[in-house]
Amino acid sequence: MSHQHFCHIAGHYWDCDGKVLRPADTEPSTCICLPCGLPVEGFDHTKCGDAVELLACPKHREEALRRLAVARQEFHRRAGEFGLSEKCKKMQSLPEGAEKDTLLREIKAWILQGCVERQHEA
Repeated sequence: MSHQHFCHIAGHYWDCDGKVLRPADTEPSTCICLPCGLPVEGFDHTKCGDAVELLACPKHREEALRRLAVARQEFHRRAGEFGLSEKCKKMQSLPEGAEKDTLLREIKAWILQGCVERQHEA
């Protein structure tokens, strides 16, 4: 029995036998149903919906890893310019109140801005 993943690099579905090498792993890991948390293979998932894990197929894995490395570099560059580390440390040290809330809103806005910018680049 097999299931499918969606290759976000090339835009196609691909068949998986239940274990796959994910970007951060060095060994294949068991595919888990996102809605219920059980392994995809060997269980009835008819009530779980049609959740599909976005995962580059073996043919496009290297391109996915390359893009991930570029995205990490860009994130670290932007985080440094924004002062994310310092702002997070400051926020954690502040007592509950208006100053902490303002800083939290600023950090959230920065994160969301990065997401929107990446969507427009795609």
